[in-house]
Amino acid sequence: MRDKRAAAAILQRTSFDERHLAAREAVLSSQRGRLIEAMAECVEAKGYTSTTLTDIVARARVSRSTFYEHFANKEECFVETVRTGTDIIADLITQELTQLPAEAGFHTRVECVVTTFCQAIAAEPDLARLILSESFKVDQESVDLRNQAVDRFADLYRHFYAEARTADPALPALSDDLFMLIPDAIGERTRRIIVAEGADRVPAAAPLFIEFVCAVLGMA
Repeated sequence: MRDKRAAAAILQRTSFDERHLAAREAVLSSQRGRLIEAMAECVEAKGYTSTTLTDIVARARVSRSTFYEHFANKEECFVETVRTGTDIIADLITQELTQLPAEAGFHTRVECVVTTFCQAIAAEPDLARLILSESFKVDQESVDLRNQAVDRFADLYRHFYAEARTADPALPALSDDLFMLIPDAIGERTRRIIVAEGADRVPAAAPLFIEFVCAVLGMA
């Protein structure tokens, strides 16, 4: 049974919007951050291949020389944009988890992770599309960064389940591949929603994603 006190605590947390704005302000307010944000916006508008250095510096309102102070080329800027986007999402999830009481159980923590992920996607549509779709079209480094972000989710689910097994030793041991499959599946469905309906529709899928995580791990 879901811990009612933990569930109620979710409703009492500081606004997600406030934490999101603080997280993006921390990394995107500098000239480097403006270039990263401009890259995400340009790729959303034109795609990576059609985006030029002129597009990026114009949108960021900086000079070419300023660009080269931070990045060697367009590809490096793109890779750093993928890194920044995944870090923003990871930081938001970490912050949301710290808002939960220490006694929060498996279901409450899974709900927190999935809901925060979906909210972050909706709040950062340009970065979300760049990470989940465009990263595969550029180079292996950007793909590796995307995969590392997926692995973070698998690690969280693995940790939550391990603690649940400590409380209930009757729960079976599960393979690492099963934990890895969960964020892969959610990431792909999220990408499809973004492409077909828009990032603002992703939070509506959160209940399904939560049900999926719990069902796959036998915690429904």
